[in-house]
Amino acid sequence: MKKKSKLSILNRKYKYHKTAKKNQKIFLENSKHENAVPWVEIKNLFKSLQPFNTEYDLIRLGSNFDGGYLVPNDLEGLEFSFSPGVSHEIGFDLEMSKICNHCYLADASVDKPKNLNENMTFIKKFIGNKIDPNFLKFENWVSENAPDSTDLLLQMDIEGAEYDILPTVPEKILKKFRIILIEFHDFDKVFNREKFEKIRNCLKKLEKTHIPCHIHANNTVPYVSYEKSIISPVFELTYIRKDRVKSMVINTDIPHPLDQPNTNYLQNVQEPNFWY
Repeated sequence: MKKKSKLSILNRKYKYHKTAKKNQKIFLENSKHENAVPWVEIKNLFKSLQPFNTEYDLIRLGSNFDGGYLVPNDLEGLEFSFSPGVSHEIGFDLEMSKICNHCYLADASVDKPKNLNENMTFIKKFIGNKIDPNFLKFENWVSENAPDSTDLLLQMDIEGAEYDILPTVPEKILKKFRIILIEFHDFDKVFNREKFEKIRNCLKKLEKTHIPCHIHANNTVPYVSYEKSIISPVFELTYIRKDRVKSMVINTDIPHPLDQPNTNYLQNVQEPNFWY
């Protein structure tokens, strides 16, 4: 009997197994393109995703499964939270509203959630760089609502637009955020030079001011594989600002005991280790 590959085992529980096979085929085809980014460059990029343990224990905020995040327990004194990208599940924001003075949410693709607390404000706009009535620049949104604060939290899930927004955000704005949570997308497109450069610019911008302290693969999207690396196209990364950290050690305890799969109908598989 032919031994199943690790990738096949990880993806076997996916409802759309044919999609998983198709994604893997496309991923490998992209690696063979004449102008494909060399694997050594990609592996160097992945190293910047390596999370570190700090003096802060991780705690889970938000709902079970999708919508919950692990954050460093450095929440005392946080004043405001900002959440560009809103779904039907706002359990995380509701918990933050009990911690912060005020929570700001923005998304033009959905209507105002009905269960907002009094200290939560929703605007029906996209956060981005377009000159358009439906868009608001990230730094303007933050400056208008928290002009003097340096104790903010950012939770960003904007379906790939993070690569267009974050590299353009002034460093002084990013430094306002003590904790940053981002769902990154499109890591199955890293062989494409244009996409690779966007991802790299985004990560380099963040690592100037913040340290990754947790990574969690989103298991709603099938993994892909290249050589010995199992890659999650979508994952959540938690950052903490450098000035909050006095000690840091490489974290090899992944997944964290508090991690949960994004969906409850799929196997909670072992986290890929493509950042090693």
